[in-house]
Amino acid sequence: MRALWSITFTFGTLLSMAQPAWMPLSRLVEHPYAAAMHGKGSTMHTAIRPYRRSEVMALVGADSLRPTAAWNALDRWAGAGNGRRFRFGPLLEATGGFDANAQNTFLVRSGGGAWLEADLGSKFHVHLNGMGWQERLPRYLDSLAGATQVTPGEGYAETSGDGRSHYDLQGHLSWDPGKYFNITLGRGRNFFGEGYRSLHLSDEAYSYPYLRITTTFWKVKYVNLFSQLRDIRGAGGDPTRFAKKYTSMHYLSWNISDRVNLGIFEAIVWSAGDSLYPRGFDVQYLNPVIFYRPVEFAIGSPDNALLGGALNVRAGRSTTLYLQVMLDEFLLEQVRSGNGWYANKQAVQMGVMARNAFRVDGLDLRGEWNLVRPFMYTHSDTRQNYAHFAQPLAHPYGSNFQEVLVHVDRSKGRWDLGARASMAWLGSDSAASYGNNIFRPESDRPRSLGEPVNFGYRIGMNGPYTLFHAEARAGWTLDPHTATRLQASVLWRQRSVPNGPTTDDLVLRLGLVCHFRERYVDQEVRYRLQ
Repeated sequence: MRALWSITFTFGTLLSMAQPAWMPLSRLVEHPYAAAMHGKGSTMHTAIRPYRRSEVMALVGADSLRPTAAWNALDRWAGAGNGRRFRFGPLLEATGGFDANAQNTFLVRSGGGAWLEADLGSKFHVHLNGMGWQERLPRYLDSLAGATQVTPGEGYAETSGDGRSHYDLQGHLSWDPGKYFNITLGRGRNFFGEGYRSLHLSDEAYSYPYLRITTTFWKVKYVNLFSQLRDIRGAGGDPTRFAKKYTSMHYLSWNISDRVNLGIFEAIVWSAGDSLYPRGFDVQYLNPVIFYRPVEFAIGSPDNALLGGALNVRAGRSTTLYLQVMLDEFLLEQVRSGNGWYANKQAVQMGVMARNAFRVDGLDLRGEWNLVRPFMYTHSDTRQNYAHFAQPLAHPYGSNFQEVLVHVDRSKGRWDLGARASMAWLGSDSAASYGNNIFRPESDRPRSLGEPVNFGYRIGMNGPYTLFHAEARAGWTLDPHTATRLQASVLWRQRSVPNGPTTDDLVLRLGLVCHFRERYVDQEVRYRLQ
């Protein structure tokens, strides 16, 4: 709470100063503009999120749905549409529901907070938002909170009666020093990719401090992202004992043509060290030029280096085909041999999405396939794995799985209807690691004659199981600026083990929901942290 008040006061002293620099990282906030952003003729670099509001508002045909009458009165007085330099508004949630297969069947989620932002002339923008929640989670999410100590994307899960309490605070100070540059210092999340998931960097994990430098010129957008992450293992919930680590990332997005976009991604993760080897932030990784590998090699290759690529193709009027590849380690000879070498650490995503599909306004379709090999995103020193606050920085299932998902969404006026389903095939760990748990070192793999086994690692080995998620929801929008709406949803989840038990969850919810932050309910317990 001391840190919360400190940050609030710091931002409050700056708020004496008409659009915010950045939109919230929420697909429902972005949705009214999605067709224009991904449509024919758009030059936006849509794989880099969050988006600049000025870029989105400049699009021809961008929809600007206004709040309802009651919210509109508040919006004219204080909110995003008041035309003044200082704006603020509420963030509210209140839902109830049932988990039909749980012992404590009644569910409740209540949350409250606010957002505020201001302009300092035409080059500086300040934003702050925070929310706190008290809730009784569905059985499968409560099991996840118990295993990882966190509520997915929303903070440390403090036990409160028979429920959980948690909070999240985000904010940023954005500066445009020139026509081609933006520098943003903040606390929040970032996302690289066109998919529902991202194998490069997603917004699944909790908020973190970051410095983002964005350079835009010609047909190129180039992002330098530096962040400080936390490893909460062994700290007993004491923030002063959370171990620090750092990341330095580059993402280069090049619009080769009006329809083809190429992306290159790289990341380095390193530990801040300990009392015996205090390292802190390594200034060598401030190198703004893409390709860190020579730097990492020059200092002895102690860190976790990842490299990725993306290809996004716009087809027809509003269809996007997208591909992501992520490499942790790669030897072409071993890949071609097909012998399941443990160090073949790769991940692949392929997908297609259509906005205003079949020329039906408001009909959005998505199909996506994700494959992540065993041991991907881990490291021999697990303090340097690709994770933050007990959660993966990429896909929430970590590694050793493949997944297929389908989304159908239909919006008309204030109404939004959605149906989504996913099927995943996952492997398991035991006393030895088969590449499932990114918080275990790769040296924990099975042994033969006292030596780790190097070959034969394939997706789904060692106790494979399937996971099916299906959710349908209907919502009526109250405030599009914060994606606050009245919503009803039903979720069915089934976990099946071959020749073993099948677990079903049926969850129904109804109430006021705020999607100002992206929410991912399709989760699974993949490991248990101490």
